[in-house]
Amino acid sequence: MLNNQVEKSYWSEFKNWIATNTAPHQPMIAIGSGGNINKIQRLAKRAYKPITYAKLQEIYDEIMSMSVKDRIEIMGLKPDRADVIAPAAKIFLTVMKQSSINYIVVPEIGLSDGIIHDLYEKHIANLAFSKLQ
Repeated sequence: MLNNQVEKSYWSEFKNWIATNTAPHQPMIAIGSGGNINKIQRLAKRAYKPITYAKLQEIYDEIMSMSVKDRIEIMGLKPDRADVIAPAAKIFLTVMKQSSINYIVVPEIGLSDGIIHDLYEKHIANLAFSKLQ
């Protein structure tokens, strides 16, 4: 997407797949994880609160109105984030629209934090079990 190399037919297929596969599971909420959605949440000034579709659209429009240089200087984005945040926001918006999701929740911890926590809990359980034997 960053280099305009995603064919329109693929993008349409992506939207159709989302709509088809989420329709049976309504109502839905979105859960975002990763650097782009975390930065969007900070831009939305919505710490630990869901970001509405409308607010995400507003931020996307603001991002798109600026050059990469302005995103760095005005929005305070890091250079490696300033170019990729626009396509990421477009993907979030598309997923939300195609699946009729009104807001996205951004947890305080990331996916990798959750995996580490899960591994730790399993390790502790295994230690406790081995002591019983």
